[in-house]
Amino acid sequence: MSGQYEADGQGTSATCHLNPPAFKGRDARSKWMSTGRTLDAAVSPTGGEIAAWVAPRPSDDASQPPKISEPSSSLSDRTIYFACPSTLAAPLANFYTDTYTLFTSLQKIVASSIRLPIPGGGLDAGGFGVAEVWDKQGNLVGVEGLIGPPGSETVGHMRRLVMMYLEELLKLREADGIDDELRSRYETVYNVFQLAATLYLPQDGRGEGLLGEELLDWLNDVDPQPDNSQGNEIMQSRNPWEHPSFWPYITRCILRGFQLPASSLLRTLQTHSHPPIAELGPLLAAHLTLMPRSHNTTAYPLDHQFLHAHRTWLAKFRAELAAFMGGRGRGRYLDGRKEGGEDWSAWEADIRTVVELMEGKSERLLEEAADWREAIGAYGILCDAGLRRDDLPNVMRKILAKIPVDPTLVDDAIQSSLCSGDIVKALMGCHDVDLWLAAHLGDVFDKLALIPDDEERFDMSLRDYFLLEYADLLQTNPKHPLLWHVVADYLAAAGDEGRARLRSHIVHVGLGLEKDPKGKSREVPNGDHRHEGPDGMDVEGEDTVETDFQHFTELRAVCMELKLEEEWRTIASITADRLVRRGEYGMAATMCLQAEDGYGLSRIAEKIVDAFVQHGEEEFLRQVDTLPPSLLNSAPLALNEMQLEGSGVLALESHAQTTVSVFTSRLAFLSEFRDYLLFMSQGSRDRAAARLVNLLTSGIAPASFWAVLLVESIVLLEDSEILFSSNDTFELLRVLEEVMSNASFAQDDYLGQLALVLASRRKAGNEQRGDGKAQAILDRKQGMEDAQRKMEEVRLALARNLARALVVGFDNPF
Repeated sequence: MSGQYEADGQGTSATCHLNPPAFKGRDARSKWMSTGRTLDAAVSPTGGEIAAWVAPRPSDDASQPPKISEPSSSLSDRTIYFACPSTLAAPLANFYTDTYTLFTSLQKIVASSIRLPIPGGGLDAGGFGVAEVWDKQGNLVGVEGLIGPPGSETVGHMRRLVMMYLEELLKLREADGIDDELRSRYETVYNVFQLAATLYLPQDGRGEGLLGEELLDWLNDVDPQPDNSQGNEIMQSRNPWEHPSFWPYITRCILRGFQLPASSLLRTLQTHSHPPIAELGPLLAAHLTLMPRSHNTTAYPLDHQFLHAHRTWLAKFRAELAAFMGGRGRGRYLDGRKEGGEDWSAWEADIRTVVELMEGKSERLLEEAADWREAIGAYGILCDAGLRRDDLPNVMRKILAKIPVDPTLVDDAIQSSLCSGDIVKALMGCHDVDLWLAAHLGDVFDKLALIPDDEERFDMSLRDYFLLEYADLLQTNPKHPLLWHVVADYLAAAGDEGRARLRSHIVHVGLGLEKDPKGKSREVPNGDHRHEGPDGMDVEGEDTVETDFQHFTELRAVCMELKLEEEWRTIASITADRLVRRGEYGMAATMCLQAEDGYGLSRIAEKIVDAFVQHGEEEFLRQVDTLPPSLLNSAPLALNEMQLEGSGVLALESHAQTTVSVFTSRLAFLSEFRDYLLFMSQGSRDRAAARLVNLLTSGIAPASFWAVLLVESIVLLEDSEILFSSNDTFELLRVLEEVMSNASFAQDDYLGQLALVLASRRKAGNEQRGDGKAQAILDRKQGMEDAQRKMEEVRLALARNLARALVVGFDNPF
């Protein structure tokens, strides 16, 4: 679908230009619409993508359902079109991510610079305790709420980071793959940010230095003038002063602080045929070359030295100019004399312009300046060499009274507001130009305590508002899944409203779990698991997450850093549920521990028990080994403590242990039954028998699994060695009677799992079985019959073992 959308005259429907088209040819549109078709669309609430599809047009008769009269068409009605009105160029996306790291660094630098005395607290080396700069909700405490504007050292750090912002802006301007409109917009952003850094983030951190040279450097950077090629053209002329741009070029050079080319042109007048001009040109050139500049720190390391040198230079220039005049009145530089039949009085105005600019006449400067920016750039060099930042608003009022700002030029309006000290107006203009500029410049000004609070009219600060707007911009583009971390940190920095949106945002971040080609969650069939180590066991806990779930690990780190513990537990619970569906129980158990989800752990235990029932001992052992060893090892210990204390409540050290204590019996069962199976495979039948009795008498085994355990005891009961005492045998008989009595009215609950185990073993021995529901019913019926017969075998084996135990006197109760 193309990105062009047209609405009809009444605004009730929209026409989308489809690619491939839904119809072709003359009158095809009306014919297509006459069949009852229309186009419906839905907009993604996050990325802004649009999905459109063919749908029946609503019927004019409300009682009749909509329908399509002609089902066939050149393009299937099941076609879905996707489009995205707002795209994000790759260089711009990289710019957003790169400047995001600078933004977070700026927050940390300002936060670390805040030091407050803590009543009753310890003292640091300076005699003050270090106050927390984060409140209980995880918000960065505002600077204005603590100690006002930051110190000079912090301002210096902020300036370095802002210079990095400007470097990233330069990279974006020079990058390939962006259109001219975007390039032009970010050129404006660069100019505005550079001016803000010049005015409000001085190099000394205090803003006490002279401003003239810095403003002129900014002007020459954003609007380079004059053209060097034009100067070369003038100099190569036979008589440069005859070039029509001779005097305008000299004037522009003086305004822009380029004394050398201006003096070079003036020096060419020494060969002029008119003696006064030939004498005055070198005079002006010599003094223009000697004009002191404050950026010459080698000659003038201190401001007062430069100002003294400038006053001395100006006095000397005026004295020598007066000597040249010889008592003539001001403005009569050539005395109106005519020599060689030529009238040189026309040169008076041009020479007067140069002289008055060198003398620092503000009226002349305002007449000659091309715009207000050139006027403010030259003012601190020519008119007021001692111009400082505090003086700039008054100078701006004087300049704007003569050279008003063009309101149609947004960048001019923003820059003039910055020079005038109207921060709020400047930021509102930045919002109209670019949201990135408004958010990041607003953040800088907020940390400098330059944005006034207006709690009566606004619920949040201007900075927070711009940050939220910028976060929305990042969320409403197709690449938003890649920018989730960026969005989270911007929301976290945007006050209470940002924190509220952050909680919603973080729980909706994609988990990054793999999906099958059809887009469904992939279920791992019968033990085909991927996260195994060389010994067949999963790596425990965080190691597995770091190797196979890097995205999830990063998500967890962000939640912990931003103090979103409750949201983290929600995310971990959702992840555990999805991993259970995929059959990755070991990782799912780790997630349940993170989420403190005891119910989820219990469900995983049931799934693993089902694995034994359906697939046998090998699959059960493999899945149990995927569980974190710390989880299995702590479960029996926690159960013993609960039984000893009798209260059912444990004072455990960690959240994981607290979660284990809730459903500890299920986890203890997995651990104990695994040990039983391992003892059997190792030939330790005495230890296996003891473990089996413990499983049936301690109450940790599920009642539905009792019958399976009783059947497991047959081999041990028939062993040549008596492995069960008479007391143990009586306990097993008690359990058997309970199973049989309850199975008389709840057969599925007490014999169902045993029937499945027997059916699974029977299928393994005979693969040629029928399919279908009928066969399933027969298998189920056969399984129940086999389960009942097995229970009788258990009864017989118990009776034999009891007789042997009583005869030999082993643990004889009589």
